[in-house]
Amino acid sequence: MQQIVAVADWLTSGMDIDEFDKSEGEKISIQSYKKTRLLPLFEQLRKPGMNDFESFSYVYPLKPLSPVSIFPEEKSKIQKNDTKKEYRKLFDGFTHDLKMLRHKNKNLALWFEHFESLIMVYTSAIPAERVGTGVPDVSLYDHCRLTSAFATAIYLYHKETESLDAESIKNGENQKFLMISGNFYGIQDFIFADYGDTRKYRSKLLRGRSFYLSLLSELAADLLCKRIGLPSVSVILNAAGKFTILAQNTDNALLAIKKTKQDINEWLMDISFGEISIGFSHVAAGYKDFSTEKFMDLWEKMGTCMEENKFSKIDLDRHGGAIAGYLDQFNNQLKHPMCSLCGKRPSVPETDYTLPTDQTGPVCRLCRDHVFIGTQLVKNGRIIIASKDAKISGNKNQLIEPVFGQYQLLFSSSDAKDPLDSKQIFKYWDISLYQDNAPSQDVSKKIINSYVPVFDKEDRKKYQSLLAAKSKAKQDEMIEEIHPENPKTFNHIAVNALDKNEAGNLSGVEALGALKADVDYLGMLMGCGLERQKYTISRLAALSRQLNYYFALYLPHLFMTDKRFENIYTVFAGGDDLFLIGPWNRIYELSLILHKTFSNYVCRNPNIHFSAGISLYKAHTPLNNIANSAEAALEKSKGRNRLTMFSQTATWDEVKKLENIREKFETWLQNQWLTKSMLHRLNEFISMAAMEKLALERKPISIDDMNCFKWRALFYYFAARNIGKQIEEKERRREIVDELTVCMMKWLEKYEGRLRIPLWNVVYNHR
Repeated sequence: MQQIVAVADWLTSGMDIDEFDKSEGEKISIQSYKKTRLLPLFEQLRKPGMNDFESFSYVYPLKPLSPVSIFPEEKSKIQKNDTKKEYRKLFDGFTHDLKMLRHKNKNLALWFEHFESLIMVYTSAIPAERVGTGVPDVSLYDHCRLTSAFATAIYLYHKETESLDAESIKNGENQKFLMISGNFYGIQDFIFADYGDTRKYRSKLLRGRSFYLSLLSELAADLLCKRIGLPSVSVILNAAGKFTILAQNTDNALLAIKKTKQDINEWLMDISFGEISIGFSHVAAGYKDFSTEKFMDLWEKMGTCMEENKFSKIDLDRHGGAIAGYLDQFNNQLKHPMCSLCGKRPSVPETDYTLPTDQTGPVCRLCRDHVFIGTQLVKNGRIIIASKDAKISGNKNQLIEPVFGQYQLLFSSSDAKDPLDSKQIFKYWDISLYQDNAPSQDVSKKIINSYVPVFDKEDRKKYQSLLAAKSKAKQDEMIEEIHPENPKTFNHIAVNALDKNEAGNLSGVEALGALKADVDYLGMLMGCGLERQKYTISRLAALSRQLNYYFALYLPHLFMTDKRFENIYTVFAGGDDLFLIGPWNRIYELSLILHKTFSNYVCRNPNIHFSAGISLYKAHTPLNNIANSAEAALEKSKGRNRLTMFSQTATWDEVKKLENIREKFETWLQNQWLTKSMLHRLNEFISMAAMEKLALERKPISIDDMNCFKWRALFYYFAARNIGKQIEEKERRREIVDELTVCMMKWLEKYEGRLRIPLWNVVYNHR
């Protein structure tokens, strides 16, 4: 057993077996181990030569995991702190919370998951390597987790091959491991399916579907681990619908992969008719494949296998052609034989009582479950995953369609006692959103939930003011929909784009904004951002986890604590991307904050950045249209470190300058130097300036194209007649006209169509 742990330890570190043998006898000074802080992996991506502590400008604070502590701080500001006291505080917090963990004497596997979560909270900022000459950039949590996964796989391999002795364990000739990847396909179409009466429940459906897919990824990994005989720590990566498992390379494991893939896809075919599916790929590996010299090759091989798997998403031998018995599933005695929420699956009688009494009638099992999940997520902070046979009181409090036919779901409050026998519980998660420096809980902390705006007790009064311009019937309808703790509808979110001016009148455009963003060239950053001698499985796992924290841990905290963003609806945020819906002007404002905070999060490394697209919609726009338009806007920016809005694409450096222009437009409007009609006219000059550039690129220039060349003369004439008309003093007015004319001429020539980003922001906000 000692040999297994030792080998697992050096595999996690990426050491070759020869290095390991040499290092066993070395004496390492430990005089300064309590002074060492964790260094950021982000700071060194695509920056060769950062091989010692002095090369880094940032370190992580020695604090429990929280939305604030995940941000690195400048080394010069934090190095003077008393690290001994900080370590003591971490240790005292850990030992205190350790005593509070549930299920120790009743369900040891469940207790172990709580324990692993506690380790995550208290050791994510502690470096694993605190002595010697190495760079301390991997946390104690990541190192321990990977070491546990390796130790488990080694033990099971030798146990199943009947070679459990020290010499066989140390022998690295055989391929003892399987690296298994799981990936869900068809996620976007599944989330954004829109049909018929979907709009009545679309915020709950969207919320429920998004969480449901995260749940599918978690439980697919769990089901495979159970069948192989692995604990939860063997899932070494899990984010954005993809997971990676480290397993033993035995016949039992290979059979489990085949059966689990078949069983899950059979179930997915039954509930989605091929809309979503899961692919499993696996690569065999030996000890040397995890060394720094070989691991990059292993990771590339895994990526190739996953790509090849995309071409066989569905087993055509089993599921090709028409779906047998599809029409026979419908009950024509029901009011709506086909589900009125998805338009795909048959309605079932048992769902008739599970939705509010608004004449919707029966729906399909899956849509009912999605509405149920979307409603419960904002009301309860805990989830219990139990066996499908668990006795839960009341059908309204559970899934009608257990996940994979195996897993039942139960929501619970934080102060509730276990509603089930602990032996029936597979998972017990605290999914409540983190607060600043939040203490750990008595069950597993799962960073899987997202922020959703909900109504509070004051909203009826607030919305009466915001809805003043609507008809009395519409006001009454929207006020009636306000219930404290329920998710806000998209209609209510869109109304928050309106602002009150000084006279107390509403101004602005009532519209939604959708922001879609992802990290540029993430595959390249993960695959070759680190130098080969630093490329280890532990660093890869740490990078994936830390990147996910920004989207899944920090963003919900930002929306909870910043009043400007309290109406932002999270469709999904995790892994390396996000999709948000909110009041269109707050979404634009948020994009600027995200760019700034993400830059701080990655230590202002210019090699790490994200691109984003923003598009605007009326509140009743179908979800699939919103998703497609947001994706199209992102595509214009993707991979280029840019933002696209109003069909115009600008670099983030330009966006900062354009934001200064927006502020100047606002000031000029406030001073009455410009009017709203003048801003509308400015849009014409933007079009003419853009046409001029296109005309100059064509040779020869036709006579029909030459009309745009007179835009400067027209602009000067327009400016002289319209700018500062309210100013009576002629000299002062002349100065203002000259100043504004010069500024706007420069902007038109420099930014062309990109000037619409600040211009239309102002125009829409003052409409």
